[in-house]
Amino acid sequence: MSEPRAVWLDLRCMPQQRGLWSDAEALCGMTRITQLAEAVPTISAQRPHFVGMEFDYPNRGRLSAVPLVRREFPALPVLMFTEYHTEALAVWAFRCRVWDYRVLPVTPEMLARLIDALMSITADPMKRDGWLANELPADLRAPAGHLRKPLIATPRTGAAVAWVSEHFAECCPVKVVAELCHLSESEFSRTFHREHGLPFSRFLLQYRVARARDLLGEPGSSVSQVAYAVGFNDLSYFGRVFRRFVGVPATQYQRQRS
Repeated sequence: MSEPRAVWLDLRCMPQQRGLWSDAEALCGMTRITQLAEAVPTISAQRPHFVGMEFDYPNRGRLSAVPLVRREFPALPVLMFTEYHTEALAVWAFRCRVWDYRVLPVTPEMLARLIDALMSITADPMKRDGWLANELPADLRAPAGHLRKPLIATPRTGAAVAWVSEHFAECCPVKVVAELCHLSESEFSRTFHREHGLPFSRFLLQYRVARARDLLGEPGSSVSQVAYAVGFNDLSYFGRVFRRFVGVPATQYQRQRS
């Protein structure tokens, strides 16, 4: 059996942090990309055995990668890994005919067994339809358990993150997101920091900057338009925040992406 090859779509809000892709990289030949626009040309060029998609807090834009890849490459298995998890998300993923759906964290050992099973099953040319999760061994099917533990990573503040993914460009007062989580403002702040490892205000800034990085890669975008589109009303403040998180000015980042 040939060495498995994968294209890995790292579609997390903050892809600069270590992710599951680093474990997958040790198990197969891999091309990692962080921009949805690169998916189709990269998959066409690399001809991988499967596509991995890694999410932390998926929104509509990032989730569009799933039906896009399934439509363009219907015979190619898609493995979906997500930190934020709900029953509705899992049902949607399987309706899009992902090969398998896993809630993070996933151990390197589990990932290795999953890739081995995928390669073994898809080696049969009669079974190459890109949607074969029901043929996994029983002990590999069970851990996926998409009804097993909703919001495994952030059980008390997941609603706030989901709200931010849709409303990040708006004013996001702590009072509003705390009420969504049925917590007081002070309890929400403590709980959010405990579950995410950073204050809500910093999470919001990082999320906005991550979206800005996506938009700066689009043809014809301008730094000022992007700043306002992700919720910054002060262009100079956006510039300072972007440079602090990314390490280079927004204009330089945009030139590097073009």
